[in-house]
Amino acid sequence: MSARTGVLTGAAGGIGRATAERLARDGFSLVLVDLTDKVKEVAREVAASTGATVVGVSADITDPAHYGAIDREIAAIGAPLKFLGLVAGVLQKVGSIETLDVEEWDRVFNINLRANLLLMKHFIPALRAADGASIVTVSSWYGKSGHGFFGAYCASKAGVISLTHTAAAELAGDKIRVNSVAPGNVATSMHLDALHEEAAKRGVTFEAMKKTEWDKIPVGRAAEPSEIASAISFLAGPDGSYLTGATIDVNGGCLFS
Repeated sequence: MSARTGVLTGAAGGIGRATAERLARDGFSLVLVDLTDKVKEVAREVAASTGATVVGVSADITDPAHYGAIDREIAAIGAPLKFLGLVAGVLQKVGSIETLDVEEWDRVFNINLRANLLLMKHFIPALRAADGASIVTVSSWYGKSGHGFFGAYCASKAGVISLTHTAAAELAGDKIRVNSVAPGNVATSMHLDALHEEAAKRGVTFEAMKKTEWDKIPVGRAAEPSEIASAISFLAGPDGSYLTGATIDVNGGCLFS
């Protein structure tokens, strides 16, 4: 394939890093974005293991003033921007709607939903100029159904799915496909930390909490980050060329049990 650049947010996390490794092997040059400087270490390691051009940018995606650093790295690579991967996201502090602080609601929405809108607005012109590009958001099966003690997270991810549908409708004529991957439980530090927190809230052990959650998964386990990355890769590349406005459920059958 011709030279192509991708931007990937949340790249220092479990799913983000696995996706960076997969896309680098697929032939993308990559600008990896995350809040911490760890993303630069991830970029060096992915570049070393794949031979691809991969750079890391430490940036706050909720603040468009930080996007210039991403633009400069894209320009330095010199290949057209063909992919925007919106992986970054946070869980909320576990708690009921009755006790949920509005500040926590705003924090979750700013990162999980508002930042996706801001990033789309910023990068759509460059994606349009590439004459064929893809945006992939990462939503959640929690965005398709409500779950107790996760009201802000569920609502924000439902918003991501709706934003994906809207962007797909608006951008199809510009040859920009917009799709979402909706993971279930994934064996990342974020998921395991959430299990610890919920176990404490419910007054049970971590192992009991994990068993409760994983027993709900028909395939009997949480996903590996690489399994989510495979779905993102499919939507980013030519094999997904006729898909737009779709949400691919990668949840081990949770929604069908």
